[in-house]
Amino acid sequence: MKITPSLLACLLFQAAIAQAESGVSDGRIVIGQSVGLTGPVAAVAQDITAGFAAYVHHVNKRGGINGRQLQLQTLDDGFAPARSGENGRVLEKQAFLLAAPLGTPHTAELMKATAAEGMPVMCPFTGAERLRAAHNRLLFHVRASYKEEIAKMVEQLTTLGIRRIALFHQNDSFGEEGLEHLDGALRQHGLKLAARATYERGSVDVSAAVQTLSAADPQAVVMFAVTRPAAELVRRMQEADRYPQFLTISTNANDDFIKALGDRKRGVGNTQVAPFPWNSSMPLVKEYQQAMRETGKQQFSFNSLEAYLCGKVIGEGLRRTARPLTRARFIEVLESMGRFDSGGFEVAYSPSSHAGSRHVDLTVIGGNGGFIR
Repeated sequence: MKITPSLLACLLFQAAIAQAESGVSDGRIVIGQSVGLTGPVAAVAQDITAGFAAYVHHVNKRGGINGRQLQLQTLDDGFAPARSGENGRVLEKQAFLLAAPLGTPHTAELMKATAAEGMPVMCPFTGAERLRAAHNRLLFHVRASYKEEIAKMVEQLTTLGIRRIALFHQNDSFGEEGLEHLDGALRQHGLKLAARATYERGSVDVSAAVQTLSAADPQAVVMFAVTRPAAELVRRMQEADRYPQFLTISTNANDDFIKALGDRKRGVGNTQVAPFPWNSSMPLVKEYQQAMRETGKQQFSFNSLEAYLCGKVIGEGLRRTARPLTRARFIEVLESMGRFDSGGFEVAYSPSSHAGSRHVDLTVIGGNGGFIR
């Protein structure tokens, strides 16, 4: 058979179609996201999406990546894990990869739904060991783990001479992980847990916890809890004239938590796994702030900066991946990337580690509601 120019062009086109991944065309790359835009974490989810959208805007305004524009396709899961899985099954046919899911079981459901297609899942907003203990080639983190966050809390508290440390946690597997990490961190310093109090998932009834903790009179309380119960505990403890140092994890470092604390916010501590969003001397933060403003967002936050950082990591991986762009090639590129400087903040991957970053910082909330380093 004679190969004419027109036949050759047709064969090449068919080969390109056969090699094409979902969510990839000559001019576009679709990034999928499933997150709780409605429901109990809506404020945090909307913050995350705003940060990622700011990155997409920043890249597209400057010509895209290797001639392709990015498109963010976000589906609401209402913070229900089952809906996350359903969204994953939809997005695996429409997007190249998944980015910035919020929640541990939600991320697990997404991965279960999309693993057969080899779909990368980038930057989950969770530090759970459940997603880290066993290496998964499809999952890439950019944040430190909860274990590392709690270790930082204990290190800081013991440096200040605080030894009676209690725990307030959700009464489920999420909370049990906090207990395990705090027990381990305290043992490293020759200490034992001063007290332990719980609340039920979906509830803000902290009455029993207040009684338990008040009786133990700890110097500090680590709150491995979601926003509303954590804020309620601080309020009720202070109403009972108990003023230990309260510390909670990075997922509560948001305006929703500060508003819930009301006039009890001063001095409450948070661990942070992203850079300080108001430090415009850092090139990453300066770029992020500009991109947020360009998309009409004037408020900065740790959550939206972490999502922007997630976009930067994805963008760098896409930029380094040769055509044809496939999920397998993208994963290989990330694993060979080594240390990537996103603008003053490094993220690192290898074939054996997708941890990304172990950066943990500490802040306290000031009287005006701002975070202080």
